[in-house]
Formats: sequence, structure tokens, C-alpha cells
Amino acid sequence: MSAGRVGVVMLSIGAFARLVGVSVRMLRHYDRLGLLVPARVDEFSGYRYYSPDQLDRANQLVALKDLGFSLDDVGRLLAEPQSSDLVAQMLRERRTALLEQMRTDEQRVRQVEARLRLIEKEVPMSEHTYVETDLPELRLVQLSARVTEMSQIESEIGPMFQRVNEAVERAGATRVGPGVAHYTGDGDELVAAAAEQVGEAPTPDGLEPARLAAAPRALTVRYTAPDLVGLPQAWQGLVREVERRDLTPAGTAREIYLATPYDGAGSGWDVDLQQPVEWPRH
Repeated sequence: MSAGRVGVVMLSIGAFARLVGVSVRMLRHYDRLGLLVPARVDEFSGYRYYSPDQLDRANQLVALKDLGFSLDDVGRLLAEPQSSDLVAQMLRERRTALLEQMRTDEQRVRQVEARLRLIEKEVPMSEHTYVETDLPELRLVQLSARVTEMSQIESEIGPMFQRVNEAVERAGATRVGPGVAHYTGDGDELVAAAAEQVGEAPTPDGLEPARLAAAPRALTVRYTAPDLVGLPQAWQGLVREVERRDLTPAGTAREIYLATPYDGAGSGWDVDLQQPVEWPRH
């Protein structure tokens, strides 16, 4: 495994390749490019030997290559006096990006699974309990945004709720009911709003006042789950039930957040989906 003078540890190319996690062929390639030259080459056999001191440079080289840099760029970066600190910083940034990508990919997997359930109709709509009721008037303070893609709603609504709640807290206003998201069609766009109920209190700075009119008739369904991935499926089921009952959607669709994971340990989502409707069409 090692060779050389007494007291000087020299690693064979095979042993060094194993420690670094690359192939012998790649070490020979790095040698030809001058990126990682063996500490000694036997003049008779041509065998390459590496010093343990070269492990740091080898680790930096492999890390930079894994980050996507060309070998020309790797050579320039390794020539920097502070290359070790630079590589460590770049790896931290890459780690952050990969963790975020993992979270995004996990969310996409859940969305694909939810979409697959919709297509395959694995969850019969009869399992949901639809309730016809009236809806009260709601006085709200809110932030709203115009969107054309559902993905925009997903990226907008959470941060909007955070800003609304921060404004409510700063104003010292008291909530008189659960949080509300509501959606109103406007031509090719959808107006999505994140709102809180603060009764007759003044509208906190940075928010807009809003009022949802009372609805004499609505169809509702309760969505209870650990996450919101199945929310589109629940809305589709509600709209299908509206159609099945020969009703017509009429007015602003509401989501009433009765419980959320932010309410305390172990809390999941408990959301009342509410669609105002008109009387039968005949």
C-alpha cells in the first residue's frame, strides 16, 4: 500500500484513489493536466505514489468538479492562495441549494401523487361530506395579488399570510375569527387574497380592508390533512358536487383556516372550503 523512505508514507495510486473516491484512470488524467501530480514516480517501474499531504488538494479538486466547474476552472481556483476557504464556502452554498431543491422535489412528488389520485379517482367523492348552508358577511384586512397560474397562488399565498399577520401583530389588533383565503375571477386573471378577521378595528398599515358579502346559499366541504397537497382535489370534488346538484357557482370562493400546523405541535390543516352557489338552474 505504501512505499518510499523510512518514516515517509507514500500511497500507491490505487490506495490514494480509494481514499479520495475517484478512479485510478482519473488520477492519471489529473496528473497529465498538472492538477494533481504524484509526489513521486518510480524511475524504473513508472508507478505513481502520492503523499497524504496531497489529500486536501485532491478533496478540493473533486469538490470543485462535483460543483460543475470545468477542469480548466478547477486549476485556476486551486491556484488561489485561499482556495480551501473558497471551496468550503462554495460547498456550503451548494449544500443550501441542494437542500432547497430536495424540498422542492418532495413537494413536486406530493403534487404528482395528488394529481395521479385525481386521474385514477382513487378517493371516491362520496367519502366527502358536502353541506349546503349560508355564509355570513366577513370583514377582513388583507393583501391580494392577481395571478394567471395556480403555481403563482402557491408561491404567493403563504408569504402574503405572513405579511398580513405581521401587520396585525404590529397594530396590536385582535383577531375575531380564523384566517381566510378567498378567490375571485376577473377576466383571464384570478384575484387571490390572504386575510384576517379583526372586526371593527382600524385597518393595520400596509393592508387593505375588504368585505365578503353574505351568501344565502353555499356548498361547503371540510378538508383535513397533514399538508395542503390534496387541496386542489378537494376543490375539484366540491365543484363536481355543485354540478351534480344542478347548482351554479356564484361569488367568491372561500377557504376558512380552522386549524393550521402553525397553531401548535401536532396540528395539521383543517380548512372549510366554501363555494357560494345559485339556486337550481331550471
